[in-house]
Amino acid sequence: MIIDNHVHVGWFTDGYHTPKEIWDSEMAAGIDGMAVASTSTCAELYKDVCRELRELIRFGGEKVHPILWLTPRMLKLSYPLPYMLHSKIKWQGIKLHFEAHPEWSRNHTLLNKALEVAKRLDVPVLLHTGNYEVSHAGRFKDIIKDNSELTFILAHGRPIEEAIDVLQSCSNTYVDTAFMPMSDLRRLVDIGLTDRILFGTDAPINKVFFKDIDTADYIRDSIKQTYEVLGDKANCVFARCIYGNS
Repeated sequence: MIIDNHVHVGWFTDGYHTPKEIWDSEMAAGIDGMAVASTSTCAELYKDVCRELRELIRFGGEKVHPILWLTPRMLKLSYPLPYMLHSKIKWQGIKLHFEAHPEWSRNHTLLNKALEVAKRLDVPVLLHTGNYEVSHAGRFKDIIKDNSELTFILAHGRPIEEAIDVLQSCSNTYVDTAFMPMSDLRRLVDIGLTDRILFGTDAPINKVFFKDIDTADYIRDSIKQTYEVLGDKANCVFARCIYGNS
């Protein structure tokens, strides 16, 4: 059993990735289930996002865990969020990207509204972490502590030492391996945080950075490298999913 906890569909910076392309690539790589969100490029195209996720659900049913990517603008307008919440899609997580949408870090009222959506839906919050300070893992520590009833996932785990500090301080937090250096994954394993790791690939991110690499091959390689680091702990990590009923 292998769950890819970090997948994207729709417009990416390199072009458009159809639901069928994403589904076929994940299945060809041996993935058994996937958590899927739109991207910063297309999150606000809410009707297209719903259509794409419905199509993925038609392909995979309960194997597909839809993640609702929220932006500040979506909460300011009267129609995108109600449309998505009443789209008959069973949203199983929300995603916040402070780097793509830095207003989250300035507008605490909007941020709290976003977190209230997660509480109302009773779903985890996926937080992008990255190399820019606004999205450093440590910046989220107080938010996570102040919302202990929610479960948070630090996508990418960057910077790794800050992600480790948050994981050790906040029991309601996981980290995913999407586009994570294997040296960072080894660090997590060495200090005993294997039970807080979710496998993810960030597919089709390969088409942005490694244009000539087929997405299924990229996912297979991510599985192989992760297995080499985790060894006998790999199966538990590959099967772990905190979205939906998995």
